[in-house]
Amino acid sequence: MHRLTGQDASFLYTETPTVLMHTLKIQIFDSPYDPADYENLKDYMEATLDVVPMLRQRVMFVPFNLHHPVLVDDPDFDLDSHIYRAALPDPGDERELDRMISQIMCHRLDRQRPLWEMWIISGLADGRIAIVHKIHHCLADGAATVRFLSRLFERLGGPDALARHTWYPQPLPSGRRLVWDALADHLKHGIRRLPAFLANMWHSTRDLLTFNREVGSPTIEMLVSDKPPRTRLNHTLSARRSFSRRQIPLAEVKVVGAALDGTINDVILALAATAIREYLLYYQDLPATPLATSIPVSADAPGAQRELGNRTTYFPTRLWTNMEDPLERFKATQRSTRIGKDELQVLGKDTFLDLMEFIPPFLSLWKTRRKQRLRLADRPDYHPMTNVIISNVPGPRERVSGDYGTLIDLYSMGPLVEGCGLNITVWSYAGNLNFSLMGCKKAIPDIERLADGLLNAHAEYKELAASAEQVTQSREEETQ
Repeated sequence: MHRLTGQDASFLYTETPTVLMHTLKIQIFDSPYDPADYENLKDYMEATLDVVPMLRQRVMFVPFNLHHPVLVDDPDFDLDSHIYRAALPDPGDERELDRMISQIMCHRLDRQRPLWEMWIISGLADGRIAIVHKIHHCLADGAATVRFLSRLFERLGGPDALARHTWYPQPLPSGRRLVWDALADHLKHGIRRLPAFLANMWHSTRDLLTFNREVGSPTIEMLVSDKPPRTRLNHTLSARRSFSRRQIPLAEVKVVGAALDGTINDVILALAATAIREYLLYYQDLPATPLATSIPVSADAPGAQRELGNRTTYFPTRLWTNMEDPLERFKATQRSTRIGKDELQVLGKDTFLDLMEFIPPFLSLWKTRRKQRLRLADRPDYHPMTNVIISNVPGPRERVSGDYGTLIDLYSMGPLVEGCGLNITVWSYAGNLNFSLMGCKKAIPDIERLADGLLNAHAEYKELAASAEQVTQSREEETQ
């Protein structure tokens, strides 16, 4: 039995029929589909159950929500309920695959079973296949999933890739056992850690307030305390999702970043800001103030490797969509991001994780149910916590190969939260930046327009970078 951390459990507490807290990992292989692939994958996953316990474990809540839920072996585990097959209709192009992925994303995982699914999708153009992993966020964040998928893919190498073991599930724990273990964990760990947690929160809050008073001009560097504006992206979610993917060469992004004296992440944020700006302009919904976003950051110690759970914190920044000039937009977003990173450094990466550990489960569940019941995100006075979610996760630098052939492309997609109808997740793989865009279909019915805006923004910043390089070369020639 494994107890979820506060952050792991938060993804269960915030889930509703319209707020779906699972993630997708999309792997596209160059090999044609063979019916034997399905049986081979089932055999391999069955052999993996002993090595990766989360694949066979389901969630159980503690009676009266006295503590965070636990993962326990599912005595009714059935692998056929987790691995599926689907075929795209002709012509099997990228648009058809994106539509299939959006349908997979729309359905909530059954909490009476282990919270994952795997889909083999055939019928892609050029004879390729896609394997889509659907995993609840309470089981793994981006860093853990990278490690899990890397090990999984490396071992898809034949019938002897894993030694087979037989696991025997224990009966589900009784409610009395769950309550007893919850109280014991509180006594052993929670109460003992509480004084240090309160002291750390006091010092972190004091340091953050001091930092916010001393940093720059608030008219230029809008901090986390400022309320972001509301746009068409920020309403109560529906259960329907729209999905699209785009790809940009990493080398070109590096050139833009070097020419504008920025990082890859700075360029990604600038591309997102530009695409969202044009999208909101099209709908005449562009606010006069910048948008807000929160950037996920790993809180793992250097060199740590996980295949389970979450250790992710966030820092706030602004997307200066209200600025017409692309260079000013880039620099302002860059400055806001730098301040957001400094804020996180002052606050501490572990502070947010510790806070979530001590928030009572019943309070989190009450807040979620109240927000859903009252549809607070549709009220005129609603201010979103963030306008858009943007993630950037580094993946393998070289193409990898296994039993299913060469992995051509790798994409990832995170969830939406109530009041925030757009998520942009970027994974680097084999020399490309792979952008996945997922929106609430009610807020973004035409996500292709927004996705194309990323490519248009990239072309605009490439021209800007070329002009900056020419100016630099001219100055160098003048000084010689």
